[in-house]
Amino acid sequence: MGPARLKDVARKANVSVATVSLVLAGKGRISEEVRGRVRNAADTLAYRPRRAVVPRPVAAGSVGILCAEDRQYEWNFIRPTILELERALRQRGHVPVLIPDGSRADAEKVVHHVQGSGVVAVFCLQFSNAAVFTGLKGQGLPVVVVNNSGFQDLVDSVCVDDFQGAYEASRFVLSLGHRSVAFVEYARPESPAVVADRFIGFRKALEERRIGFAPERRITVPFMDEKKLEKRLGTLFSRAEKPTAVFAHDDYLGLYVIDALRRMGLSVPADVSLVAPGDVLDYSLPLMPQITTMRIDTALLGKVAANLMFDRMRAVDSGPHVLKVKEQLVRRGSCRQL
Repeated sequence: MGPARLKDVARKANVSVATVSLVLAGKGRISEEVRGRVRNAADTLAYRPRRAVVPRPVAAGSVGILCAEDRQYEWNFIRPTILELERALRQRGHVPVLIPDGSRADAEKVVHHVQGSGVVAVFCLQFSNAAVFTGLKGQGLPVVVVNNSGFQDLVDSVCVDDFQGAYEASRFVLSLGHRSVAFVEYARPESPAVVADRFIGFRKALEERRIGFAPERRITVPFMDEKKLEKRLGTLFSRAEKPTAVFAHDDYLGLYVIDALRRMGLSVPADVSLVAPGDVLDYSLPLMPQITTMRIDTALLGKVAANLMFDRMRAVDSGPHVLKVKEQLVRRGSCRQL
């Protein structure tokens, strides 16, 4: 039997790996009872953190860009961020090192992988693993999380103002005369903050106009489950008061909404208007449906993240800094005036 690992401590203490990592790093808002269980489990199992890998010598200091590779369709979305990070790093004499890994991969393995790359700081792009962040910080590496608002109290973050984007998108649809709007999303257990922020922004816009929202108009489906999406939309659009517009969680999901509506004999925007945050899709491609979006300036995300990282690399440790980038409305004709 080999040495104990984080997941062994988590299993014995009956907590998550992320909680173990936070407790051992002295971070997070965790009760003393849970902290005691974790420490006792670690002592009982004689848990010892992995020894740091001696980094390869790099004259200027290489900086890692750790990016989740779980959803390949997002490459068009994150590519401008990566290019901006690479440009900013090279301007400062640093060597950018792209480190692809799964956001659900074992945290210790990811940290070991990053250490082995010899980097002196790490950008975590679209990553959702608190144990990775605390593990990297525990090794003395500056960390900036990019485009994930779920860890603002833990680590420096540059994220999108998802509440503002959803609020302004909804106000735009309402300004066109729509009063019956459906909200369609997919489950994202790894990113609960973005799901909550977009729905709350949507509801705030409706409440300001004193427009009611029936619970059945919120449709949540598993990711990529086209059949369930079509079934739920079919039920909603079979009602006497049909929605005249749909707010989709992002424009990638918007594609599936358009396809489901088409099979129901409805078209966008003639029968149903559609708006979504994101600009995840490549709208320069031929035959790509044109969806009105709240565009996320991913190049600006990279620029702001780079500046925050340079400040962090110069400064002594302090509380996490959080910067948010505003979304911008891009009209592509998927919404019509009633």
